[in-house]
Amino acid sequence: MTRLDNEEIAGFASLLGGAGAETVTKLVGNAVVLFHRNPDEYRKVVADANKVPGAVEEILRYYPPSQYQGRFSVQDSIYSGVTVPAGHPTILVTGSATRDERFYENPDTFDVDRTPSLALGLGYGIHSCLGAALARMESRIAIEELAKRWPTFEVDEAGCTRVKMSNVAGYGNVPVHRAS
Repeated sequence: MTRLDNEEIAGFASLLGGAGAETVTKLVGNAVVLFHRNPDEYRKVVADANKVPGAVEEILRYYPPSQYQGRFSVQDSIYSGVTVPAGHPTILVTGSATRDERFYENPDTFDVDRTPSLALGLGYGIHSCLGAALARMESRIAIEELAKRWPTFEVDEAGCTRVKMSNVAGYGNVPVHRAS
């Protein structure tokens, strides 16, 4: 059995902490913009806190903060008539997969009442994010508090700044003010 040394453990903990902070903050920022653009969906969340977990899953589907995951194939595989050889780098483009019209009905519609399905926003199966449960909990709490404290708001979209990262989609700044 191979064990991790202290440096590897510290590095892994830093990776988890950093990745979790990036994805959750971008998920919450994406939520604020999505709710601003879809006020009827936000009103549902404000009216019924039980809709928050579904809203988190829909935000992860509609606008996932993690846009891709890279892997290496472990065996020769054929996808859409193309052979991917063993050991070949592959990539799952989450931002595209979560809008696949073959899997999601009306994929370009943001709907907090969407029936739960395969959630890819934080990975899946053995490639699921180790912090997925924590990220979902933190996001639920943030959205619950947003709904309690800001039942109406407006986003100054001209003031929004997007992050400039290849694998993270979201905002570094989302200016909001109470709706008049």
